[in-house]
Amino acid sequence: MNLVVDIGNTMFKCFLFSKGSVIDSYKKHFTSNDKFLKEISYKFSNIKQLIYSDVRNKEDINFANYFPKASIFRCSTKLKLPFKSNYKSLEKLGEDRISLLSAKSLNYPKKNVLIIDLGTCITYDFIDSNNHHHGGSISPGFQSRYKILSEDSKKLPFLKYKIPDVIIGDSTENSIHSGIYFGVFSEIEYQIQFYSKKYKNLIVIVTGGDSQILSKSLKNSIFANENFLAEGLNYLLELNKLK
Repeated sequence: MNLVVDIGNTMFKCFLFSKGSVIDSYKKHFTSNDKFLKEISYKFSNIKQLIYSDVRNKEDINFANYFPKASIFRCSTKLKLPFKSNYKSLEKLGEDRISLLSAKSLNYPKKNVLIIDLGTCITYDFIDSNNHHHGGSISPGFQSRYKILSEDSKKLPFLKYKIPDVIIGDSTENSIHSGIYFGVFSEIEYQIQFYSKKYKNLIVIVTGGDSQILSKSLKNSIFANENFLAEGLNYLLELNKLK
């Protein structure tokens, strides 16, 4: 069995895989490295293979102290990858993006795919039918936009996310909700239109913690299950683990 650990900006998620399928999972808000390691080592003991991605810490987390019998891999471009990439300074490609590109290579190996990941940042990655990654875009996510408006303009309040009913806001608060929601929506629609015109039979995969916000608005898109990124990590582990 393989243990896959996805460490995000606010949450950590663990997935136990057996023969390519998730048989158990666990997620929680991130507190500290030590506390989270104690929790998962207690829940998932006797693991022999482990892979993790981490967007929080540049330094490696010491999984070996808690999983002394396991072969441990960190997601990076140093691993054997199931795709090629045009990305300059490939080592700077984020671990979450590597995982998602690997998941595409596993699930849609002969398709042109645009992956849209909605989280703290919104990332766009295009990978073609030959599993060749061309690059993409990065922009602020929903909550980041609320935070930026509040911090950079002292007169604007910091609001909790809300889906607006109409595009024309009749107050400062409603104008902020409208600007952020329809700004993100329009941005994504433009990205989809651009790639659809350039590449035939494009598949659009939408994933990430905020993906369901747009689930009723974006048409002709596949909203990936919450295991999609984990499937990519597990695929990387299978490609790199010792036989």
